[in-house]
Amino acid sequence: MGTSRFSGPVMYSGHTGNNTKGGTWFQNLPIGVNPDYVTYMDDFTGVDIDDTDDWTKQVLNSGTLTLLADHVNGWAKSTGDGSTDNSGGAIQGNEIFMAQANKNIFFEASVAVSDADDMDMFVGLAENGTFATGVPFTANNQIGFLLTEGDASIFANCDSGGTETKTDTGVDFADGAESGATITNTRQLGFIVKGTGQVEFYVDRALVTTTTANIPTSALTPWFCAMSGTTTADASWCDYIQVVAQRTTDGMTQFNSMP
Repeated sequence: MGTSRFSGPVMYSGHTGNNTKGGTWFQNLPIGVNPDYVTYMDDFTGVDIDDTDDWTKQVLNSGTLTLLADHVNGWAKSTGDGSTDNSGGAIQGNEIFMAQANKNIFFEASVAVSDADDMDMFVGLAENGTFATGVPFTANNQIGFLLTEGDASIFANCDSGGTETKTDTGVDFADGAESGATITNTRQLGFIVKGTGQVEFYVDRALVTTTTANIPTSALTPWFCAMSGTTTADASWCDYIQVVAQRTTDGMTQFNSMP
């Protein structure tokens, strides 16, 4: 067992002894309070989106972005207005995350969409911007997952200054729905930014692709947004967003198994 400069107790997540999916992206990630990491997580368990302190909430063409009541675990929901194409909602935060040499950023969100091949959705890290048909879907400087109208494929995307590397993960969305107190056909979408030269993308916690080109080094913020592909009330749901970034390279020693 290695050593660390912190001698107190630390909880580690993701160690199950079963790595048949190719390894869990958050294995050995500290989940207790640790000043060597910047940690953000929203489980969407409140009454409404706090667009004063926590998020900037925006809607497009009379769409909505709300929190669901009476659904297990808490959910944010973007919905088209039912009569206007390209309508929906978005949330974004502060630009506090940045790819840096020798430091990792961990991201994961759990999402579902109601019409997998006829709507747009983005979740990940991107620059702040005004929600629009092209923002953040074709915006400069982003790392995340894209769903584009006309195709149910989940794309992993890195964009630096308007030049992107967009890769089909080989995994598709299926149509999701509100079923009782749950949401069906969710996907866990995660990535690890490793320094400034590599991003590993995970779908349902299985590694699907690795990107080494067009990784932005500007400050980015968490984003979740979706918009309808037709005049129907297409919806997208987000269960949680988690981002964890190394604050220092002189931090906790990382182990290959539970210390």
